[in-house]
Amino acid sequence: MVRWVFLIICLWPWIVLAGTPLDSQVAYLEDPSAEMPIEAVRQADQAGAFTPYAEDGSINFGLTDSAYWLRFTLEGADPAPTTYLIEVAFYALTDVALYYPDGQVVKTGKHQPAGERPWPHRHLVFPVNLTQGTPEVFYLRVASDGSLTVPLRLWTTEAFASHTQHSYLWIAAYYGAALALLFYNFLLFVSLKDRKYLLYCGFLFFTGSAMFLMNGFAAYALAPLGWPETIGTNTFYSLAAVFAVWFLRDFLDTPREMPRIDWLLLALTVTFGLIAVFPLFDVPVRIGVGMLSGLGVITGPILIGVSVLSYWRGHLGARFLLLAWTVLLAAVSIQAARNFDLIPTNALTSNLLQVGSLLDMLLLSFALADRINAERRARELAQDRALLAQTELVEVLRGSEQRLEETVKERTAEIESALTRERAIFDRYVEFGALIAHEFRNPLAIIVNQAQLGQMSQRRDKDPTQRLKMIERAAVRLQHLFEQWLQSDRLQDGQANLALQSIDLSVWLPEMLAPEQMHIKQPIECWADELTVTADKVLLGTALYNLIDNAAKYSPESAVIQVRTVRDHDRVGIEVTDTGPGIPEAEQMKIFDKHYRASENTSSRGLGIGLYFTRQIMQAHGGEVTVASHPGSGSAFTLWLPMPNETTQPTPDRL
Repeated sequence: MVRWVFLIICLWPWIVLAGTPLDSQVAYLEDPSAEMPIEAVRQADQAGAFTPYAEDGSINFGLTDSAYWLRFTLEGADPAPTTYLIEVAFYALTDVALYYPDGQVVKTGKHQPAGERPWPHRHLVFPVNLTQGTPEVFYLRVASDGSLTVPLRLWTTEAFASHTQHSYLWIAAYYGAALALLFYNFLLFVSLKDRKYLLYCGFLFFTGSAMFLMNGFAAYALAPLGWPETIGTNTFYSLAAVFAVWFLRDFLDTPREMPRIDWLLLALTVTFGLIAVFPLFDVPVRIGVGMLSGLGVITGPILIGVSVLSYWRGHLGARFLLLAWTVLLAAVSIQAARNFDLIPTNALTSNLLQVGSLLDMLLLSFALADRINAERRARELAQDRALLAQTELVEVLRGSEQRLEETVKERTAEIESALTRERAIFDRYVEFGALIAHEFRNPLAIIVNQAQLGQMSQRRDKDPTQRLKMIERAAVRLQHLFEQWLQSDRLQDGQANLALQSIDLSVWLPEMLAPEQMHIKQPIECWADELTVTADKVLLGTALYNLIDNAAKYSPESAVIQVRTVRDHDRVGIEVTDTGPGIPEAEQMKIFDKHYRASENTSSRGLGIGLYFTRQIMQAHGGEVTVASHPGSGSAFTLWLPMPNETTQPTPDRL
């Protein structure tokens, strides 16, 4: 179909350029009142008031309220009288009257049915008899409520019949293509339920209807039915523009993609709609022609700009819209310029709108077809992706199955390892219980022994003070063992179970190191600076007691145990120094392990959990415990705590 359309477009100049143009032989007279009689016209002609029409192209006076009188002289080509036809090939002339030399007047116009015209045709045609050697003067009065364009041609009857047949071939091809596109896209709308196809059908219908009137067929179809004379091409072109703009909005999804520009498109739609209903309010046709011509020139660049922007954003279908609006803009601009008499009226400018509308229909159809192809490609791509995803899913399932098997093996191994650890822990608890039982025997034996000696001393009236102190130390030792056992659960969740508070070490350390608190034989020297830490007071006291108890175990009875505060950058420490045998460097990292005791210190008793418990306490506080020792020169253990943040530090609790 496209090949046939382009073939007809190529043949179009041959079809329309037959016949003899009369434009160069015309002189004209303007009648602003539109009431001048023929006698006054002839007198004005004798007075030389007529002006030869010297512009290029067909006669065109633009949009005017005036009536124009055209005078031209005709002469036949044969000695015998021959019938010729004068064609006025413009559909929109309202009043046309031909004044023959013999005084006969034939009147017609666009609203007169074709059967009542002097020659039945879609254009206004007047038959005249001409003889060679006998020139005759004719006057033609023209007036219009729209553009006043008067393309005049002189035809022989045979040439005019041949021309009419060829022109109808072109017109039939035009409407055949338009109807084919209309029905095809309407069927697509019925099948796909996509509104875009219905909007495109509306554009096709009203564009074709406007062309039907512009080609002069209203005289055949509408005038006999009494079609309202005020409704014409302005209404149909305006409705076609409404559907074109709405089609663009829906096709490019401007309400979502370009909401601000969409408001401009809506404004154009409303304006075209108002022009379409002008005839219902008896607005002069000339106003509608002027507004429609001007608005058409403005709308074209807007639609082109929106299409370019959409294409730039990745909407490939917009390239067809871009071509369609460019063709339509060129056609509408030339039509508007011809209406305002800004460019010559000729076969090209008179028919370019019709050619452009057909190309526009085809390009918009291509856009819809491209949309179908794009959707088909998208479905194929989606199917390929779904197949790929299914394949990947199978591979993933296979991999998951393998990983599951590996995970089961790993979990089985972990469970076996956990059971092994549980057994080891159980064994440690058994061992721990045995050690506790063994450790409890010593202080309990001391208590029982000293109690018996105390009874004997009481009988002998001796002072029991010393024995009571030994009993008290043994009881405190038992109490400390129980506290370690009970408080060990508080450290399983880190800081979650700590009762943190601010502690002023200059006040708290002397109170903790008081003889009635420590119950050891060795004297303690304390140097405490005014430093504040944030810690659990009970657990920190337990950690400090463990270090001092160890220092007492491994130091001579007369040796002094030194306790002092230290500071290192962003942390604060409590250092406990003894004069014991020291710890070999190879064992210094092992002494904090559970149940570990230095190999060289077998003479001192203990469970081997004091330093382990101390390390747990410090880690729960975000700190650490360190040791510095050399064999034969004692050891220095330090409890390190982070320096508290001044903005979040709790109020110190001074005891």
